[in-house]
Amino acid sequence: MTSLSVPRVPHSKRALFVPAELRALEAPKGRLRLRVNRPAKGTAVVEANGEVDLGTAPRLWEMLNERLRGHGARLVVDLSQVEFFGTTGLCVLRRARLLADETGTLFLVFPGESRSVRRMLDLYGGDAFPAR
Repeated sequence: MTSLSVPRVPHSKRALFVPAELRALEAPKGRLRLRVNRPAKGTAVVEANGEVDLGTAPRLWEMLNERLRGHGARLVVDLSQVEFFGTTGLCVLRRARLLADETGTLFLVFPGESRSVRRMLDLYGGDAFPAR
């Protein structure tokens, strides 16, 4: 029988010890790139490139949340360069849509030709994103 050994860490430092494998899972890098453009006064365009999944969706939410709590009248989410869009991304968009309604911000989602985004919006988006 084999057993896994856990490195001994002094009790005072135990809370700070996080194995490298867990740190890598908690902070995925390079799978989602976000950029904000401001083509006109009061308008922000958040461009996403890469994958929106369980690991990267929180970064997308942070970006959208910041913009929706700002003073803009319009927020456009450009997902045309997204290669994979999971259900967690859809949850982020729905949450952002609710916040946009609260703040009086026009919230638009542009899926472009991304099959992954279009499929998810068609299957589960319903009429939550009519402006696409």
